[in-house]
Amino acid sequence: MTYDNADIAVKAFYMLREISYEDKNLLVLLLPNIIPEMIPEGTRPLLVFVNVKSGGCQGLELICSFRKLLNPYQVYDLDNGGPLPGLYVFRHVKDYKILVCGGDGTVGWVLQCLDNVGQDSECQSPPCAIVPLGTGNDLARVLRWGPGYTGGEDPLTLLKDIIEADEIRLDRWTVVFHTDDKPDDKSGVTALANSSVSTSEDNTAIFVMNNYFGIGIDADLCLDFHNAREENPNKFNSRLHNKGVYVKMGLRKMVSRKTWKDLHKEIRLEVDGKVIDLPPVEGIIILNILSWGSGANPWGPEREDNFSKPTHYDGMLEIVGVMGVVHMGQIQSGLRSAIRIAQGGHLRIRLNTEVPIQVDGEPWIQSPCEVVVLRSALKATMLRKSKMKRRNTEPVLASTTDKTAPEE
Repeated sequence: MTYDNADIAVKAFYMLREISYEDKNLLVLLLPNIIPEMIPEGTRPLLVFVNVKSGGCQGLELICSFRKLLNPYQVYDLDNGGPLPGLYVFRHVKDYKILVCGGDGTVGWVLQCLDNVGQDSECQSPPCAIVPLGTGNDLARVLRWGPGYTGGEDPLTLLKDIIEADEIRLDRWTVVFHTDDKPDDKSGVTALANSSVSTSEDNTAIFVMNNYFGIGIDADLCLDFHNAREENPNKFNSRLHNKGVYVKMGLRKMVSRKTWKDLHKEIRLEVDGKVIDLPPVEGIIILNILSWGSGANPWGPEREDNFSKPTHYDGMLEIVGVMGVVHMGQIQSGLRSAIRIAQGGHLRIRLNTEVPIQVDGEPWIQSPCEVVVLRSALKATMLRKSKMKRRNTEPVLASTTDKTAPEE
């Protein structure tokens, strides 16, 4: 609802937030209307999203700091309506940047919302920077924003880094699951309540993948961690604690009897129309970026072989295999690389048995199905922290006190 009178808008706000629907209170926000003509030419405002649940108390500290440095209507708490309110406020702004404060899942959430509102916005692909507050932060590592925000860096310095950051393209991939039988509540992708997946009546589910896609032992560990966090979310508020839990789960897998040693017999992999003979692996990881498991590079360093040097914007995916939990630990420690299997831009995978799956850290048990991975038409422009020496940007930043034309 749009109001021309501020007093009436405030009254409507207080009245509406007392209303409930189906025993649930309405989420009511009072949002401003930005007039694009009032933004000076050449100015690129910054829209900030903060996941206050990420990184312990760091999210709360950041949201307070950015609201002091910028116009408060540039800074949005994702726990209060998600990314859509901020994107709605900025829908008529022709050119702006986004800063996402959260983990890789939070970044994916914002990109998904950008996909959904893209046609209704003047700026359809604003470049996104990251303050890494999650546990793995693999995309942030690739884009040079660091392994994790510690709270020691001045938020003003972060804003300067965003001004100087380089715009780069991030390949994104559509992952289509077509399940043989209708999955029940305990298996299959319909068990996920995730904003990045869409389902249809013919047992088909579609994900958008930004980072990686795992099958087997990698996804099994990810699922155990996910279930533990769902049961006791209050205990998972520290990056160090989260990694410790993950290590403990890996050790339990080492001594347990259940393995995925026959996984390669239950999977048929086709890359760019060619069937690939799989080595005896317990897990397969399909990489869009060269960072996995909190900064490890499963693909390994450059070497003389039949594969080209991978990037996150070359239209190619890298497929690697892991031999088990010990091998995964060696990869994460930098002692070994994964087994290089293939590179390609179009994948078709046949899963003949029930197996753990994870797409960008969202895990589940997948029943037998056909999986197709192809390059998505959806675009993502990211900001990569520049290696160049910082220039003097104080005159630009000084104008942030102008509430009429908020900018970086």
